[in-house]
Amino acid sequence: MNRAKTIIPFLITILAFLYLANFVVYEAILLIFNINGSSFLVMGILAIFGISFIVSIFLGRSYYNIFTRVYGTLAMAWMGFFGYFFIASALYVLEFSFIGDPEKIFALILFGLASVSGVYGIFHARKIVVKEVKVMLPKLPQIWQGRKAFWISDLHVGQINGRRYVESVVEKLKDLKPDILFIGGDLFDGSSAEGILDCISAIKELKIPLGIYFVTGNHEVYGNKGRFMEKISEVGIRILNNEKIIIDNLQIVGVDYTDTAKENDFKKVLKELSIDTNIPSILLKHEPNHIDIAEEVGISLQISGHTHKAQQWPFEYFARLAYGRFTYGLNKFKNLKVYTSSGTGTWGPPMRVGTDSEIVIFTFI
Repeated sequence: MNRAKTIIPFLITILAFLYLANFVVYEAILLIFNINGSSFLVMGILAIFGISFIVSIFLGRSYYNIFTRVYGTLAMAWMGFFGYFFIASALYVLEFSFIGDPEKIFALILFGLASVSGVYGIFHARKIVVKEVKVMLPKLPQIWQGRKAFWISDLHVGQINGRRYVESVVEKLKDLKPDILFIGGDLFDGSSAEGILDCISAIKELKIPLGIYFVTGNHEVYGNKGRFMEKISEVGIRILNNEKIIIDNLQIVGVDYTDTAKENDFKKVLKELSIDTNIPSILLKHEPNHIDIAEEVGISLQISGHTHKAQQWPFEYFARLAYGRFTYGLNKFKNLKVYTSSGTGTWGPPMRVGTDSEIVIFTFI
C-alpha cells in the first residue's frame, strides 16, 4: 500500500508532463510545416513515443532480455531527446506568438541543437570521470593522512546499465586502487527480474584493504529489497543499515534511505548511534537532505548522491529548487562538510549534458 502511494503520484505526474509536452511539440510541428487542422497521425506518434517510457518501466520490472533492454534503452533515450525537443518547441511557439511566423531556419536551428545535445549526451554519459576532492577533517588520526576513500552511487543497474557497465566501473576502480570504497545507494534501478542481480558479480573481483560499504537508496525500495540486499552481501559488500563502525579511530556511519527519509526518524537514528564528537566521522546518506540534523550531532563529513545533478542541463535548476547548493559538489554547513555526487550511472534517459558520470576520490589531508 505504501509503495502504491509512492508510485501512483509519480506516474500521474509523469503522464501529465508527457501529455502537456506532447501538445507543445505537436503545435510546433503544425506551425513549422504549415499543417492545417488536426493531425492525428503526428499526435499519435508522439503519444506512442511518450507512453513508451511508462511501458518500459513496467516491462523492466518483470523481464530482463534483449527485447526489454533494447526497448527500454530506446524509450528512455527518446525521453532525453524529447526534453530538448520540448524546449525547442516552446521557444518556437513563444517566438511565433510574439513576432508572427518566423523563418523556418529558426526552427531548424532549434531542433538541430536539440538533436545534437541528445546525441552528445548519450556518448558523454558512458564516459566515467574521476573527481578528486581533498578533505581536511578535524582530529583526523595520522594513519588516515593520505588515504583515499572512493565514492560511487546511483549506478542504477538494470535494463540500461548492465553487466558490461558494472565491469567497466570495476576495472576503473582496480586501476585507481582505493583504500576504502563507499557505495551510496541506487546500486540497482529497482527491478529484480531474473538476470539483473547477477550483473554486479564483477564487484567480487575488487580487493579493497579497508572494505566496501553500502547504504540503500530509494530505488532499492522500489523493487525486492530483500533480494537486493542478499546479492549485495554475496559479492562481498558490507551493508551499513543504521550502523556505526570505527576504523582506525574514524567513525563510518551508514543510514538506510527509508528509515531516515523523515526528519524526526533521522534524528532518532543518529541519536541511537551515539556519535562520538571526540573523533571524526563520515556519514553515508543517499539523499542530501536534513543537513542541519547531521551537523547538530557532530558529523564531520556527509557524502550523498541521489540528485544526479539532474543529468541534463538546464534541468539542474529544478534539482536546485529541492536541494539548493547541496545539489552537487563540496559545500559546508556550519562545521559540517557535505559532498553530493552526480552519480556513476544514469536513471531514465541514458544522457548527460553539463554533468558527469563520476567516481569520487576523497583524499584526507
